Amino acid sequence: MLKSSAMNFTKTEIGKRVFRATGIAVALALFVGISVFLLNNVIATPVSPREAQIRGWVNDLHDEALTTERQAAQRQLEAAGEQAVPALVSALHSNDAILRKNAAEMLGYIASPRATEALLQNLRNDPVVAVRVNAAYALGAIPSASALPALESSSVLDASVQVRQTSTDALQNIYARIAQSANKNLNDVNAITVAPGQTNVVYLATKRDLLVSRDGGVNWDTLTQALPGLVSTLNVNPTNAEIVYAGLHSQGMFLSTDGGRTWQSLTRNFSNQAIGQSTVTAITVDPANPMRVVMAHGIRIGDMNTTFFPLGILTSQDGGKSWQYVMDLEEGQIVTRLQVRENKVYALTSDKVLIASLPQ
Repeated sequence: MLKSSAMNFTKTEIGKRVFRATGIAVALALFVGISVFLLNNVIATPVSPREAQIRGWVNDLHDEALTTERQAAQRQLEAAGEQAVPALVSALHSNDAILRKNAAEMLGYIASPRATEALLQNLRNDPVVAVRVNAAYALGAIPSASALPALESSSVLDASVQVRQTSTDALQNIYARIAQSANKNLNDVNAITVAPGQTNVVYLATKRDLLVSRDGGVNWDTLTQALPGLVSTLNVNPTNAEIVYAGLHSQGMFLSTDGGRTWQSLTRNFSNQAIGQSTVTAITVDPANPMRVVMAHGIRIGDMNTTFFPLGILTSQDGGKSWQYVMDLEEGQIVTRLQVRENKVYALTSDKVLIASLPQ
């Protein structure tokens, strides 16, 4: 009987020891795993002297005033060029607003396409106006068309007049480069647009020719005399780059579903008067609902169509087949750009942004 109890006691002790040994082994395995991770990610990838130097220059950008140190850092970073982009992009996420602002400015000097996505995030989301201003400026300096949709949005939707104006200036800079890449004088270009869902697809209207690039403006195909008339504005469906809307100088609005090769008139769907003189000055497609199209129109009167009378902003829920009035426009309220957000339309005019609710 005593022998049996001793045997049970021994088994219990063995079990406890095995349990403890297993726990120790698991703890050691975790410790080794964490150590290996740290070795691979920290010790095995030391910061090079050049990286440390660039990071030091970036840290010198934290001064609001243009100090001697900051000026020297800016010169060095600009000279470093592409090498400085990762550190500057990292600075765009800093808690220091001054550092974010100055990093965005530096990225404008360097003008690297690698910084585009980070700058777009700051333009859309940064709470500090000065940071958004510099992000817009930098995006306008980058030789790429991919920022056009975001800049068009901020030029209308941003609460800051300064950001809206800087975004507009950035747009003009990009338009000029796109025209140059297409071997066109910007003064001869009537409209440029980029497909929001495929920013490598760019459309350019000049006279009755439509030029199309599918590689961000590097190469162009010319659709000679494809347009139905003189274009005043272009816009592309956000989910299908082949669907293009064109507002014409005196023939209303047209739709292409094959990338601009053929067109059908939508003018009679929204206007029963002044056909032939109806002008659409701005078009947008709701990014949340590609069948919802919004446009601003008016009429031109006179032998040379020199007098323009704004009429109103209309919306279509079926891609342009039928239209509803959203708001009237007063004399002088020429809408140059439209955006839709949260079931409201925002219309940019020369001196203000008009806002109206859209029908459900």
